Amino acid sequence: MKLDQLRKIIREEVRAAVKEELQEVMNEAVKIASTPTKMQEVPKGQSKKWSVGKSATLDEMLNATRAEMTYQDVSNIVGSTGVQKPNFAAMMSNQMVRENTGPMPGIDISKLDFVGKAKSIFDASLKKDKNRLG
Repeated sequence: MKLDQLRKIIREEVRAAVKEELQEVMNEAVKIASTPTKMQEVPKGQSKKWSVGKSATLDEMLNATRAEMTYQDVSNIVGSTGVQKPNFAAMMSNQMVRENTGPMPGIDISKLDFVGKAKSIFDASLKKDKNRLG
């Protein structure tokens, strides 16, 4: 059997397996989505709105977590220094240093002939500007 034929067979089998799994997932999702939930009216005396069962809101969950967590729990999760924004520039420079142990790539412009003349060219441009403006 040729390598191309083997690749083609493997692709077809993988495609069929993925398609079958996706079909099962989609069927289950449709089944769950199409199952109606029991709606309950809020008891009298409260504002008229509808709710689904007795599910907790996000605020209730956050308040429960805040009430139950101790300082030690927070320290274990966050750490003693707290949550800090990563310093991407430092991370990239450290990575570049680790990867490049030899000479860094690039051009050493001090070796170019015009760099030695740069001061005299700059001074001449300033003199011309003074003559033009003066």
